[in-house]
Amino acid sequence: MKLKLFTIINLLAFAIFIGCSKDDDDNNNNNNNNDDNTIIIEEEEEEEAVFIEVDPNINDGVITFEETGPSLSAENMQPDDRSQGNWSRFGSVGENSISVEYADNPDKTGNTSDRVIKVTEPVGVESWAGFYFMLEENIVFPAGKEAISFHFLSPGPGHNVLLKLEDELANGTEGKKSTGDLFAVTEGTGWETVVFNIPEKSGERNGIYNTVTMILGYGISNDAEVSYYVDNFDFATPKEVVIAAGPETAPTAPTYSADEVISIFSDAYTTYEGVNYNPNWGQSTAVSTETIADNTVLKYENLNYQGTDFPAVDLTSKTRLHIDYFTGDATLLNFYLISLEPTAEVAYSLDVSNLGEWNSVDIDLSHFADVVDLSKVQQIKVDGNGTVYFDNIYFFGGGSGAGVDHTATMTGSFGGATVSDNVYNFPSGSESWAGFANEDTTIYPFSFPNGGKITFNAATAGTDVAINFRFEKNPHPDVDPAFNTSNVTVSGTETATYTVDIAPQPAENTYSSFLMYLVTQDATVTVTDIVVREYDAE
Repeated sequence: MKLKLFTIINLLAFAIFIGCSKDDDDNNNNNNNNDDNTIIIEEEEEEEAVFIEVDPNINDGVITFEETGPSLSAENMQPDDRSQGNWSRFGSVGENSISVEYADNPDKTGNTSDRVIKVTEPVGVESWAGFYFMLEENIVFPAGKEAISFHFLSPGPGHNVLLKLEDELANGTEGKKSTGDLFAVTEGTGWETVVFNIPEKSGERNGIYNTVTMILGYGISNDAEVSYYVDNFDFATPKEVVIAAGPETAPTAPTYSADEVISIFSDAYTTYEGVNYNPNWGQSTAVSTETIADNTVLKYENLNYQGTDFPAVDLTSKTRLHIDYFTGDATLLNFYLISLEPTAEVAYSLDVSNLGEWNSVDIDLSHFADVVDLSKVQQIKVDGNGTVYFDNIYFFGGGSGAGVDHTATMTGSFGGATVSDNVYNFPSGSESWAGFANEDTTIYPFSFPNGGKITFNAATAGTDVAINFRFEKNPHPDVDPAFNTSNVTVSGTETATYTVDIAPQPAENTYSSFLMYLVTQDATVTVTDIVVREYDAE
């Protein structure tokens, strides 16, 4: 038994020796292959992240587009009936369309994301060109987060961005729901967060919308190709809304006679027959009228776009379109004339830099004539944002004696002349050159290649008063070229209308100083409603 045990122990020792020798040989072989006696560990190749195309769900968190996002491929574009696919674009003209794709973040200052959505707009697309994508499920807004925000790479301050949330129904489908057009205006250049308050509609906001629609260059017709970038869609705290003040006064009353005008909206004239101020074009704008200072105005609230239609009107005998408008918050405002069969429209951009005051504009109809058939205009359209008031929308000009009227404010007295409440006097002891200057510089410059006229209302205190007017290149001392009108004598204590003719002047001459002189001294005269007309033709 001992022998057997000894034999077994020897055999085990021998086996261990052989095993160790083999390990030493293997180690020696490995050492021979690595002269520096280092151990090489091969790193596993890092797998590239795979982007998964899937309808995002904002209810689950921020939509970042880093690992997942909606398919933006051509085969997944939705047809008009939205029966398949998950995204689409609009605003194409012919073969010109925007492109929507994922791209590397071009500027990580203010947004460190690697992947963003890039929208490229070529020249020739509509100013309202944009796109939309669908969400996995309808949006449910957390309490206190009833707004949507996203990062936008702003090209500069004052840029208009549009967002609209919609349900899954196709446009024109009965019962379709949307937030209407919502706007944000950029504050600077580079990545910034734009916020859109989501309104309640009929007391509802949650569980309605599963489509995100955007126009990233709203109201802009590009002269060159431009690219926009968006990222990081999320819920947000609603931004504070400051309700803009409305007008408290009426705009300046029109001065044209009724037979010179085709009126669409004005208390001063009979409205063209058959005007519909609120046709159903699917707009979110709320249209109403208000009486301000005993004058009726047209109000567009929550403006996105708004139409007005009427039986076809021939405007070929007219030369201009007049509009008075007021806004305290609009950042974009366009006015269109539209002819039908075929449909043709042209926009005129209204200046909204003068907030909180009435603005007046006379638009030459030649601006529209190359596209719109002025012999059969049937619609006007306004698009923009904010709340806007309109008044005195009419067409005028054309024919004998037609032209543009400018109402002067003759309140600047000089040289000892006096004026108070429209009562003027040239007292003894004044300078020989004493008189009165127009202080409304917005009516300048004047030009009279075809002549013109001045009309005014006046009455004396009992003594006849002779008056004349003077036009100068600029206020003293840079006055030349300049000219004076002939005298007109105001007689009687009852107010009457007087007219002074303006002879044609060289076409190259312009005048930015308008003066009135009393020839008769020490006799007061009341003068109101001084209007200068520049004739369209001799």
